Amino acid sequence: MTHGRNFLKDPLPPGADVISLVRVVHDHDDAAVATLLRAVFAALPPGGRVLIAEPMADAPGATRVGAAYFNFYLRAMGSGRSRSAAELQGSLQSAEFVEVRSVQTRRPMLTGIVTGRKPSSVKNK
Repeated sequence: MTHGRNFLKDPLPPGADVISLVRVVHDHDDAAVATLLRAVFAALPPGGRVLIAEPMADAPGATRVGAAYFNFYLRAMGSGRSRSAAELQGSLQSAEFVEVRSVQTRRPMLTGIVTGRKPSSVKNK
């Protein structure tokens, strides 16, 4: 199912147990990412999960190549930046997600994963 929305202005549709952000966060600046993660938090039910999958700035063996590639790519896009797993974890925690952690991937140079859960005791805002 798809829903056309502007996540900077419109609420995300509710009803999903998991919201995945695949190669989305690195295309946006910090303020837009904070807005997006608050929207994800609001759309998820208590206990719902968020999954961020994208290249990480601190991927083992890829820091120099990854930095060069993504600096070029993001300059062409006009916004965004490559973030480390720790930065993404901090962003999720700032958006009130708990059980925030990185997940080991087979090819961390290509994609890293960070997840978080909306607390079960929190009601949708």
